[in-house]
Amino acid sequence: MVKEMKKTITAVLILFLSLNIFIPVPVAEAAASLTASSIILFEPATDRIIYSRAPHKKRAPASTTKIVTALVVLDSLSLNQWVTISPEAGDVERSKLYLEGGDRLRVRDLLKAILMKSANDAARAVAIEISGTERAFGELMTQKAKSLGAKNTRFMNASGLPAEGQYSTAYDLALIMREAMKNEIIVSILKQKSTYIETYNGKRYFIKSHNKMLWRRERMIGKTGWTRNAKYCFVGLIQQGTQQAIVSVLGSRKLWLDLSTLAHRIIGTTMNQNILSYGAKGEKVKQLQMALKSAGFFDGPVTGYFGRKTKRAVSEFQRSRGILTDGAVGPQTKAAFSPPL
Repeated sequence: MVKEMKKTITAVLILFLSLNIFIPVPVAEAAASLTASSIILFEPATDRIIYSRAPHKKRAPASTTKIVTALVVLDSLSLNQWVTISPEAGDVERSKLYLEGGDRLRVRDLLKAILMKSANDAARAVAIEISGTERAFGELMTQKAKSLGAKNTRFMNASGLPAEGQYSTAYDLALIMREAMKNEIIVSILKQKSTYIETYNGKRYFIKSHNKMLWRRERMIGKTGWTRNAKYCFVGLIQQGTQQAIVSVLGSRKLWLDLSTLAHRIIGTTMNQNILSYGAKGEKVKQLQMALKSAGFFDGPVTGYFGRKTKRAVSEFQRSRGILTDGAVGPQTKAAFSPPL
């Protein structure tokens, strides 16, 4: 009997591990396991901060910088424009494509190299194309960042390689990422696992994303970064069902473990506590039903029970407001009511 019980327990544990399922734990316990020096998570729909750790501490941003590089490029150049690679662009540290002076690539392909492979030579090439020097391009990047509310950020180059006077914060990078997520070009590139790009003369380069989260079940999009000083960095978007959270991590020693912990054991706990869905009961459901009545979508009694009629009303309300129609009430749906729930 004892042996059979041990076998059953072992089988259950193996099942949990194989499915990559995390048993919910208190947020404080999960946060204690995080290795990153600076972290922030917030909901872009409501600006609600889910979790933070030293979010305003100035640190080296490494290649998360390239999100701003991409934003400035898209402000300045057309996607189909050809860029001739300056010989100076190749004289840069790895990671890079090993582009040669005189090569010509379209802007859209250089952006893929910058955002997926984190190619420093591609980043320098567009900087020279736009501003003549990387230092001058860094000034454009800093102006762009400040226009988005990133007040504690300064860029000296397009790549994120170490440079005196270059810094940002987890909070600032999260603000920048929120803006980047509005750009369909950036989002579509960050979603790609791999692709090919080609020069004007037909030379092909295979590009594979540095973001390992694309191969995991979280499907977290974003931009990675690493230098010896900055350690591992990441800025991106976490999707939990219909809910989204911007994540910014600087100075991590175990990046993929940190991101998985943030997605499953912190966001999964705190965000789900703020979602009203079928079967819920209580005062919050009463408030929801009254708000639906005021908006003209619910004509039943205010019972405090989230049943089929309430779910149908929520779905109709979401559809009328152009919100993802799932019948569950998360931050975006709550914010759509007047006044917000």
